[in-house]
Amino acid sequence: MVNRRGALIGLGGLVAGGGALIGTGAFTTVTAERTVNVQTAGDANAFLALGPADRDGNGNNAYVADPGDGTVEIALDGSNTGASGLNQNARTTFRNLITVTNNGTQAVESLTLTMSVSTGNGNGNGNAGVDANDTFEFTVSPAGGNSSEGPVANGNDILTGNNSIPDTLNSGSSINFGLVVDLLAGGNNGGNLPGGLSYTLTIEAQTANSN
Repeated sequence: MVNRRGALIGLGGLVAGGGALIGTGAFTTVTAERTVNVQTAGDANAFLALGPADRDGNGNNAYVADPGDGTVEIALDGSNTGASGLNQNARTTFRNLITVTNNGTQAVESLTLTMSVSTGNGNGNGNAGVDANDTFEFTVSPAGGNSSEGPVANGNDILTGNNSIPDTLNSGSSINFGLVVDLLAGGNNGGNLPGGLSYTLTIEAQTANSN
């Protein structure tokens, strides 16, 4: 079984780029970078809001918690479910983990999700054999809907425009994403996520207007 160090995803703060965040509600690019121990973070009132998705129709989400610091945290270590973590040598899908809401005034034309893996100790040992592109994919669903699209490859735009997913996320609109953890792929330490690694999820939203 994957231990908790290898099955948590932690996320940090929002980094906004471009020259439009001047009190008008408009933005050009928002990049949210989170620490992933397999946790997302976000301010519910930010231009790009991140919050727990409603997984059961009653507002419950056992995999996303509020640690009390204004962020949200994805915990796939089983701490809220009575389990001990992800299955080894298995492909596990968690749909509807996070709801992303566009609180800006411009439509978001791309929403790119990228998972990366590092040793987290700064000694240059790389990712200890875990290839993020082989291990992680994403699902995407309309907020409040039951349909789900995906998987979307790591580092790709989840606004695919396929079936129920729009090409753009308009102002005031929301969309859900989930995570696929594939431990069947070759090269991932015998189907396990080793301890001592840091997982980072970068969320980048981009509008068409550069102003």
